[in-house]
Amino acid sequence: MFDSYKNFSMQIKMYMQDRYVLEGWLLANFIAMIAYYRLFTRLKKANLLDKFSPKDIIEISKSIYQLKIRGQWNRSEITLKNIDLFKKLKIDYLK
Repeated sequence: MFDSYKNFSMQIKMYMQDRYVLEGWLLANFIAMIAYYRLFTRLKKANLLDKFSPKDIIEISKSIYQLKIRGQWNRSEITLKNIDLFKKLKIDYLK
């Protein structure tokens, strides 16, 4: 993974504004890679890799949001199927 970042960063280096922007981009992508592989590990431990990929879980999670309506926070609806999936993965979006 680091080799691919190194090769890719050499290609995009000319498009970055300066060194600090490149370092920030690399840091953000490094943190995202850590989160992605933690999600992969949870899927593997729950024996769900044959049904879901980390990208699938990210897409499901995008539909969960909160809105502040008249001073009160309300969460979007979550299907029972997704609630069960998150419980199996030990991801708590329900608090």
